[in-house]
Amino acid sequence: MFRISQLARTTATRGVRSYSGAFSNEAYAASKETARTSVETWRKISLFVAVPSVIIFSYVATKEELDHIHHLEHDPPKFVAYPYLRIRKRKLPYGDGDHTPFWNSLVNPDPED
Repeated sequence: MFRISQLARTTATRGVRSYSGAFSNEAYAASKETARTSVETWRKISLFVAVPSVIIFSYVATKEELDHIHHLEHDPPKFVAYPYLRIRKRKLPYGDGDHTPFWNSLVNPDPED
């Protein structure tokens, strides 16, 4: 108990404010310099690390996807007539009534083909 009251007295007698508006001109200038260097560092990281990484990985992903499409064109998947597939009580309300809006003839096998 004595320590808390002593701490309260010493803080009250100092008269020093510790609010955010109590910056001196030197502290404000140092803060601006730190902010400027931080912005410059992150700008360099973005330009020299992030942008080239996105370009490289975009190239790799595009190449892989084009290889996959090429493979599907030459070796399309075969339709397997499982009993739980293609159960239709009525036609679908869009398109030809047999395919969903997400139908892709390249990757979705069709029994009519």
